[in-house]
Amino acid sequence: MKTNATTSTQSAADLTPLELRKKIPVREAAALNDLSEASFRRHYRHLIRKITPRRDAVELGDAINLPPKPT
Repeated sequence: MKTNATTSTQSAADLTPLELRKKIPVREAAALNDLSEASFRRHYRHLIRKITPRRDAVELGDAINLPPKPT
């Protein structure tokens, strides 16, 4: 898995609006929030965008500022 050091060390306040719109794989979005990919897909499917028939992505800003976990 290829990781980006800038996204893991910077806070959302340090990122530009363009960087917050960057598309990241669902796997990375789940890892940012300490969730499995399946759990992220189940609880936050409204944030997942279909980029191509085989590629799903989440905007970095959405992955950082997740809504509260469902109970």
